[in-house]
Amino acid sequence: MVTTMESMRTVVENELQLHRYTPSQFSKLAGIRIEQLDYPRSVTIDQLDKIASVLGHSPGWLYELYLGQCFLNDQLTCSQQFSLAESLFEQGKKKEAIPLYRQIVDKGDTEDPQYVMSQFRLFQLLIGTGVEENREAVFRFETHYKHLPEDVRLDALLQMANIYYTFERWDKVGQYADELRELATAIYEKQIHRELHQPLQTERHLVVYYGQGCLMKGVALTKLEQYEEAKRCVQEYSDLSWFQGLDEVGKKEVEKFQVWGRGNGLILELNTGNLKVLPELSVYMDEFPNQILPSLSVVMKAANRYQFSVDAILSKFEKRIPTVGTICDHIHGTQLFHFWYEKVIYSFKRGGKHQALNELIHALGLAQKLRYYSGFERCVSLFWKHVDRATEQQKKEYEKILEGVSV
Repeated sequence: MVTTMESMRTVVENELQLHRYTPSQFSKLAGIRIEQLDYPRSVTIDQLDKIASVLGHSPGWLYELYLGQCFLNDQLTCSQQFSLAESLFEQGKKKEAIPLYRQIVDKGDTEDPQYVMSQFRLFQLLIGTGVEENREAVFRFETHYKHLPEDVRLDALLQMANIYYTFERWDKVGQYADELRELATAIYEKQIHRELHQPLQTERHLVVYYGQGCLMKGVALTKLEQYEEAKRCVQEYSDLSWFQGLDEVGKKEVEKFQVWGRGNGLILELNTGNLKVLPELSVYMDEFPNQILPSLSVVMKAANRYQFSVDAILSKFEKRIPTVGTICDHIHGTQLFHFWYEKVIYSFKRGGKHQALNELIHALGLAQKLRYYSGFERCVSLFWKHVDRATEQQKKEYEKILEGVSV
């Protein structure tokens, strides 16, 4: 095993003996002389990966030693740090990349494109399922996103809109959704007129960014109860077949937006009190199980608002809702909390006090695991409104969750 107590040259020379390579043979295969390893600052990341390949190791094999000899002694240039961080990021070694990006940011050269990209990488690496941690990450980053290249900015805008969704900041969601749609449109126009001089460096197909701009704008308008405007957004992303340059991946993305448009159209009807769509919405959730959570969350809120029973839908779908352990992103975590919180209110209104308190304790624990502190506070407030109906066991479970927070 490679350790930082050894030098790169020592480790590589040992490997050369194992493979029976002479220094001359190694130099020809790796494109670097063995003596250069004594001066790691002169070695590039590509050369490190080439050495690893020649000696039968995976990329990144020598990174720890490289960091030990260069980075910890402050011998790496900013460009080398960035190159190494990007290589680690692409290999999925994200925790190892964070200190390198932080070093670049701490140097504070805000005019350097690598500084801006490092800010974005830190934003990507620091967001997770914790709402408050996400709040800090987005606040640190959003003053920098406009300096990103246009294609990278697409991913930044989409992620920021998603983060603000979890904060229920619908004005911000709408703002970034508008920017996302406008930027995607501008890039699309350049693309169809062959004005782009290099391939887009995006995580997803261009149609996704345009569609998500429309979708997130529709979500924001729905939450602000501007239903007619939201319906126009749904119509816009429900049919994106006009989008030119769709490959197989793009066509599948267009199909996803058709599915989401169908469901969100039904949800909009439900939000305006049209209960006739409930059977169709039930069929929709049966057909697309991954839409059960977001759909059922809205169903519960509408039931509480318009005072109608959804017992039949709950008996059919409640057990198919994911648990917090299977949730891997902040949006679904937030949706899961809101389902249970609305379910608590529904149970209280329908007279099931004991069941409602059990569900409230579950929602409280969920908010704790998600580090969703505003939701946690809502649950605490609601519990104390009904504490006189709580059993001793329920009070103990409540106190146990609070103790977990204090720790």
